[in-house]
Amino acid sequence: MSRKYWSLRSIIFVMGVFSLTAGLLFGGGFLYEKIFQRNPLEKWIRSNPAVNAFQLQEQGEGVSLELKLNPERVDNLQTLLEPFLREVLARKGKAVTKVSIANEPSPALAEIYYKLSFALEEAKATGEYNTLYEVLQTLQAEAGEADFRVYLGADFLYVQLKQGKDAYFTVLPRHNGATGLAAGGGLKGGKG
Repeated sequence: MSRKYWSLRSIIFVMGVFSLTAGLLFGGGFLYEKIFQRNPLEKWIRSNPAVNAFQLQEQGEGVSLELKLNPERVDNLQTLLEPFLREVLARKGKAVTKVSIANEPSPALAEIYYKLSFALEEAKATGEYNTLYEVLQTLQAEAGEADFRVYLGADFLYVQLKQGKDAYFTVLPRHNGATGLAAGGGLKGGKG
């Protein structure tokens, strides 16, 4: 049998190939995970100064989204959120079924939202949005300098209430789910 001795040049060459291969495997995997795979939604959100933070939680067949917004940077809640909701659907393969925005209304805006909530629920139940618009305009006229808006999206109602430096945002499902009285047909009268 012949013995082959390794020369210094062969050892350096093998170590170089090993280092290069290991670097490509681990470094490439890390870069792929960081750039493409890990959280592309994080990059998308960072490009929007109105969103301070977000969190996604999978719930059954859908995704729940929690947001923290910078009220001074929000002009139109619908145009801010709908592209992000489409991006979540594309990346996760599940639609967003619930959107929660972390914000506390001032006492004045809480009272306005309370008054508006009846018109919101009626509009969701009946599909008639003219009364909602009239109530919204009346509340805005009573408040003076304020900007009250409800944007109608395909799946959600985007409620945006701003008065002075105070702001309150909420996102409601546009169509009521069949739960509670609605599932039993108990909302409207009928035979019986």
